Order: sequence, then structure tokens, then C-alpha cells
Amino acid sequence: MTNHYAHPSLARILDLLGTSAARLLAAPAGCDIPVTGHSVLDVTEEEGPAHEGAILLAVGMRPNAAALLDALPALGRAGAAAIALKTRGADTGPLVKAAATAGIAVLAVADVIPWRHVDALLAAAAGNSGQDAPGFPSAAAVGDLFALANAVAAMVGGAITVEDPQQRVLAYSNLPGQPIDDARRDTILGRQVPLDDHYLRIYRRLWRAPGVIRVGDASPLPRLAVAVRAGTELLGSIWAVESGTPFGPEAEQALADAAGVAALHLLRLRRATELERRARGELLRSLLAGKPPSAARFGIDSGRMTVLALELPSSSGTPVNILGLQVADLVTACAETLTSSTSCVVEGQVVYALLPLPEDVPQTRVASLAETVITRSEESLHTRLRAGIGSAVADFADVPRSRQEADRVLAVLAAEPHRTRVASIDDVRCQAILLELEETFANDPRMQLASVTSMLRHDAERGTRYAETLLAYLDAFGDTAVAADRLHVHQNTFRYRIRRIGELFAVDLGDADERLVLWLQLRLMVSEARTARRPPPEASTSSAPTKSPARIDLLRRSTCRRMQTE
Repeated sequence: MTNHYAHPSLARILDLLGTSAARLLAAPAGCDIPVTGHSVLDVTEEEGPAHEGAILLAVGMRPNAAALLDALPALGRAGAAAIALKTRGADTGPLVKAAATAGIAVLAVADVIPWRHVDALLAAAAGNSGQDAPGFPSAAAVGDLFALANAVAAMVGGAITVEDPQQRVLAYSNLPGQPIDDARRDTILGRQVPLDDHYLRIYRRLWRAPGVIRVGDASPLPRLAVAVRAGTELLGSIWAVESGTPFGPEAEQALADAAGVAALHLLRLRRATELERRARGELLRSLLAGKPPSAARFGIDSGRMTVLALELPSSSGTPVNILGLQVADLVTACAETLTSSTSCVVEGQVVYALLPLPEDVPQTRVASLAETVITRSEESLHTRLRAGIGSAVADFADVPRSRQEADRVLAVLAAEPHRTRVASIDDVRCQAILLELEETFANDPRMQLASVTSMLRHDAERGTRYAETLLAYLDAFGDTAVAADRLHVHQNTFRYRIRRIGELFAVDLGDADERLVLWLQLRLMVSEARTARRPPPEASTSSAPTKSPARIDLLRRSTCRRMQTE
């Protein structure tokens, strides 16, 4: 006898995907046909039994592609249930007509939905064919995670919590008379499981288990727990607290079945979240580029905001685009205790987060947030990050400035990798100012002194040390004895070099303005010349220098003191 619940119907699949994810363009055999599974369509493959009842994903194929239209008759004979593809605005008329003749349904997948999410949704649906069976929560319960938690609690006979992979509470049951202990109360109130070593061991055991596990040492009341997955992808977990009656095998089975329904809901929730995040990311990208949208579109009130920039490592086992999204998710999760309406966007190797700050939240809390993100990134993503924090600004028009400052901080931290991994612009403002001056001097020939470039070229070509000598002289405020000692040369030798500098390069050390500009340019160029080991550019040409750690280290040692004194 055929089991009515052996496979979900095409109508059920459409309901699970939702109208925002897929539209039905044709269904010549109706929507009650069973769907046995899904696979990627390869039109060069010979059709066979694997296609019977399957939804075939036409990844990368246009609706009017001749190869697709030619393959439909054979796919119809093989018993394929449907073709799913992204139309991307193309004419679907010929495809719908050919599919009707072949007896195959056509689903138009939303262009913005990644195929991996479609694959996960269909995998979850195929793994839970009994979800509409009598006595199991209906699709209405799937649409409300709290309602689902209550339905599962009634079936299992214990209080339920549903968590995401970061152990944040997404929903919980609230039926009368449910048992409660301190662990459940604290978890619900904080919306986060306290992750000490004991709980981490339990979660590691749960992630490895193929089904329901019993936990008797997490709290006074025993628990059942099951991981929620779509295929091999972890989506979260469901926990049940035991009441006065011990859980039996039927409770374990009910919880295992509930995991399938929760998987469908969490996938739909993730899809909606991703669409919202993508929209907010595009708004943030425009804002960082100097095109501020309205505060209403961001969903936040105008007020104090700051930009947090997190630099991804250049080499990682995870592709940078995927790693960027993972870090963005981590920032959003960690920022929930600090602020609401956090927006993130990935630009190349950097994840930018716009953090609205309530009036009672000090700017220093952003550094604590960055430290938390970096720590959790090392633990969960095995990735070392650097974080730069811009100034707090009061208007959307000033957000690009906060982003530029965060970028400057990252540049300073990259040049000084052993200094720290988190800093704000106020922590490194002197170094950031010098980096900006460096770029100005390098990119604008009008800002380059001919005497300095000539001096550096002379040293490179003839092996002299005039630039180094003059820099030591200016660093020592003209104290010849101190400067000579720093270079380990005799004072007479040092005085001779200073005299020759004036003769060869027309340097006037009696002019205070000239001394200041000479000191700045020598500070920015001497270390670079040593590192590059080549003649400097002509004064009339522009050449962007390489930002070397040695040069920044030279700047760091005395920049702040010198700029205040000068």
C-alpha cells in the first residue's frame, strides 16, 4: 500500500518555498503530483529513473535556451516533476508552451535567492515527508516559530526552546504549567545560552549526534536536544525540559520530527533575513560612498553613529566572500547587546558595520564589541581579524568620514601588526595623520622638496648618509652631540656633513618653516629609501610609496612628541 505521506506534493513544495522565492509558471499535471527529490539539470546527461518525480534545477540556463527546450520532451518521458530556473527578465512563453506539451511543471525562482538556499529548502522538504500527517503541527505552525514551540511542547510533554547555531534563543513555548529551572529562566531572559566550557562540550556532542540526545548534567531538570539541519547544514537546535514524568521514546520521536519542521521554518527565516540584510547592505554601501539615504530607509533615527571596520586575512581556508558574510553575521549577533539596527556590508577584504549608538552607550563600548567579535571569530571561524573604529558622528552625511577614519586605523594596524588588533582613530590619530601626509607628499609633486629628493638620490647613488644625518640633527633639535651619538659618528664628522648638506642641497636650517617641512618629509621618506634600495623619484614626478612597517615604526617612535613640540 502506498504511503500517502511518502513524498511531499508539488503544492507543498511551493508552500514551503513561499511566493517570494518561487512562482509557478506552468503545471500541466496539476500540483498534487509527488516530488521525490531534486537535482541539478545537466542537458548532456542521459535521462533515467533518477529524474522520475524530481525537480530539476536548471542552474545558469536561460528560459529560451535551445538546449533546455530541446531536452523537455525526453525529461517528460522520464517522469520529471518540474523544472526550476531563474528567468532574469527573459521571455518565458516558449518554455511554458514546451513544458505544457511535455507535461512538466515550471517554477521561476527569484533571482536574488542563492541556489544553495533553494537546494537546502528542497532537501529539508524531502527529509520531512510526514509533516502533514495527522497529529503533527500544520503548516500554519511552521509560519510562527513561537506557535511551533508551543505545538512541539504539547507533543513532547516538556517546555521547548528553539536556538540558532550561535545559541541565541529564537523562540520558546509558554504553555501553562511548564517546568522551569534557573537555566531555562536565565536563557530566556538573556536570549542567549551562557557558553561556559561545560555547555560548549554539550553543544559539541549535540552537533555530532545524528538524532536526539539526552542531557542530564546541564541543569537540575533533564533535557532532550536535537540539532536542526537542512542536509548537512546546521541551522540550530531544539531543547525540551523534562517535567515530572521522564521522557519516553515517543517524546524523542516527536522531537526528532519537530526538527524537520523547524528546519523548513528556519530556512525561510534565513531567506527573509538575507534579503533584508542585502537591502540594508546596499543602502550602507551607498552611504559609505557619500550618497546618504533617508534615516527612514535605514530604520534608525538620526543620532550618534560610528563605523567599525574589520579587515579579513588575505589568506584563509574560506573564500573571502563567504568569510565576509560569516563575519558580518557575527558582528550583527554580537552587536545586539549594544545597539539595534546594525547594518553590515562586505567590501573586498573589509567588513564595514554601521553602529547606531544610544545616548547612554559610551564610544568605548564599540572597542569592547570589536574585541568580542575578534575572539569569537578565532573560536568559531578560526580567523584572526583586525578592527578599526571611526569617530562617532551625528549625521548620515558624516558617516563617510567615520569610514575613512576606520580605514586609516586599519592601515596603521597593518603596518604595526604586533601593536594591537583593535584601535579607534583617537588611539592612533598621530600615526593616521602622518599616513595622510605621506600620501599627500607622495601624490602631489608640489608638496615635494627638491632638496630632499636630491639628497636621497645622492645617498643612493654615492653611498653617503646625508639624509639620515639631517634627520638625526632635526630629531635632536640641533644638538650635534646627541645626534652624532645616535649615528655613532664623531662630532666633527657630523658637523662636516651638516655643512656639506647646506652647500650641496641649498638647505637653510635657520628657517623654522623649512626645518619643519624638511623633518616631515625626511621622516616619511628616509625609511622608505632604505627599504626600497633604489634612487628616489624626481621631484617633478609622482610616485606612491610602499607603506612599509619600518617606516611606520620610525614614525611611531617620536611623531606625537615632535608634532606637539614643533
